[in-house]
Amino acid sequence: MFVPIRIRILLLFGRTSFIIGFLFTLIGLAFIIYFSMQLNWNILFAGKNDLVTTSGFITSLNETLYKVNENPLYEYRYRYYDESEVPYSGFFLEYADFYEPGEEITIEYLIDSPEVSRFSGKDRQNYDQIMFLSGLGSIIIGFLFLYPSYRRTRRERKIIMTGRPVEGKLVYAEPTNLRVNEQPVYNLTYEYNTSHDDIQKFSVRSHMIRNISDERSEILIYDPSNPAKAVVVDTLPGPVARYILNKLHPSYN
Repeated sequence: MFVPIRIRILLLFGRTSFIIGFLFTLIGLAFIIYFSMQLNWNILFAGKNDLVTTSGFITSLNETLYKVNENPLYEYRYRYYDESEVPYSGFFLEYADFYEPGEEITIEYLIDSPEVSRFSGKDRQNYDQIMFLSGLGSIIIGFLFLYPSYRRTRRERKIIMTGRPVEGKLVYAEPTNLRVNEQPVYNLTYEYNTSHDDIQKFSVRSHMIRNISDERSEILIYDPSNPAKAVVVDTLPGPVARYILNKLHPSYN
């Protein structure tokens, strides 16, 4: 069966898990792009022997667009001098307006690059680094959703394109502990006959039990090279299922 690009995209983005993973990945990328510009990469892994500690003072603070638990993220700018009394400036991020312009703070800068510095002190919190790592974590979480969803979609697309349609009978529906859109997810087992009159069983998880259980039988597409693998048409995203049913039964609407 020919599957156009539009249907392939709908098959992929019709999965809740894929959308969740996609959103996590987008958020993670946004954090990485923004906060990577804030990071001092040369100082991120610097040791004590690479740094000089000195005093500096706050020159300004500005509220950014970012918030966590309704607490705004502030950007503090500061000025300091190296051992040759050459002035430099820098900034750090903090989720509170703890410091006032003119307030003295402790600064660390690289011996070989005095212009590269960071806010130091016992209570230092480098939110630019934390948020950058949070972005990486968001991408990892997104990947954990995206990869299984992509593999499942790829497998289903292959079966749809090369498989054979058959009517399957729902023989067992077992509830699981999962829920989607406040509906319980069921483990559905179908039984169907292949073109060689072999009886096969196939199981799939779905929360659309009300739609499927009405008629106890459904249209399946199985893989001829591996008849134990199949796709239940009505468990696919709505536009995809309608496209397939229209292809199999042109009078379907």
